[in-house]
Amino acid sequence: MSERPILVTGATGKLGRLVVERLVALGQPVRVFTRRPDAAGALFGKTVQIAAGDFGDHTSLEAAVRGVARLLLLTPISARLVTDQVAAADAAVAANVARIVKISGSDWTIEPAGNSISGDAHAAVERHLGSLPIEAVSLRPNAWMQVSLANIIRQVVTSDQVVAANLDAGIGYIDARDIADVALQQLLTDRLAGRTLNLTGPDIVSFRQIASLMAAVLKRSVAALEKPPQTVPHDDDFEHRAVAQFVRLIAAGRAATTTDVVRTLLGRSPRTVPAFILEQVAHAAAVPEYQP
Repeated sequence: MSERPILVTGATGKLGRLVVERLVALGQPVRVFTRRPDAAGALFGKTVQIAAGDFGDHTSLEAAVRGVARLLLLTPISARLVTDQVAAADAAVAANVARIVKISGSDWTIEPAGNSISGDAHAAVERHLGSLPIEAVSLRPNAWMQVSLANIIRQVVTSDQVVAANLDAGIGYIDARDIADVALQQLLTDRLAGRTLNLTGPDIVSFRQIASLMAAVLKRSVAALEKPPQTVPHDDDFEHRAVAQFVRLIAAGRAATTTDVVRTLLGRSPRTVPAFILEQVAHAAAVPEYQP
């Protein structure tokens, strides 16, 4: 481990928070770059260095990367994704940062090109990283359990229904904790595993199977309904258009894939959908107002 801090962007989000907590637990100095220093302070207290600023503010970005050993590059889905991440990567190179670990889009949003505005944005950043004189790896997680699957679980708990555009479309869901563990390993390892890593869970699970799993856990009937996805106007915001494209690609079976990357890197199996469902339902029962 280095005495120089690891810089984490997106630290107050679901995944960034998990990575920061893991680094702190290992005694690794951590600096977070955030537009929300108060939120970061509430989450992490004095266990991390907080660098307040914005990707569009070169002065604050330059200060954030100064003296940093490695960078975890994570930003939300937005029209600024390419601009923000390229600015961070260039600042890291100028500051002699040794390595960038980028949280990228799902493999099926990136390849082939032209099917996802989010995937195309991530692909542009990956190409830029490849042109820079710096070690870099892009992690391409499949659909996150803590986002898409958690939304389905919440839907079932409140309505006893699973609604999807294609009930038989499968997804190789991955737990965000497994993504965080791989990110941690790639931040701290002496040698990167490759330029891009496609991260998935161990199994492909369909929406119809999720309905059955939820019925077994809740011990009541759960309906499985097909409903065509809504058409999103071209003038809608970037995030809503990106999510609408995700829904269509998943319905077409593009997310129905698994890899051995997590097992190979971590020496254990990734977390499973049934285990996640049990955990989330138990938590929701213990804390009725809980929002996954």
